[in-house]
Amino acid sequence: PGNWIMAIAALLYALVVRHTYLGVGTFALILAVLLIAEGLEFAGSYLGAKKFGASRLATWAAMFGAIIGAIVGVPIPIIGVVVGALLGAFFAAWICELLQNRPLKAASWAALGAALGRGAGLVAKIGCGLVIWVALAVAAFPH
Repeated sequence: PGNWIMAIAALLYALVVRHTYLGVGTFALILAVLLIAEGLEFAGSYLGAKKFGASRLATWAAMFGAIIGAIVGVPIPIIGVVVGALLGAFFAAWICELLQNRPLKAASWAALGAALGRGAGLVAKIGCGLVIWVALAVAAFPH
């Protein structure tokens, strides 16, 4: 949620102080990057699971498991949400594959792919967050 919080905070700041540098073009760019970031995050999870042989059901389970894992989190400061998302993706895919009577090794491999793909998607999302931060910094301090 950090990228969205950053964008909303910038929007509120612009509205409160009527800052002319944070215009419609900047916010359109930020919105586009936000949507791309969400797409990359989910695509990473989906493609990682598929690449490692997960079933369609396990692939979708991994995406929802990552969301639940991120919400529940892991009690580790700062990175607990990320660890929770990765574990959620892994265990959701793993359990789903085992319930479909896949062998333990194949189910574990598919779950690993889901977690690795989710991790790659999160890295891409962090990169998009940096793009948003730079766009806001450039817009706020033009000279």
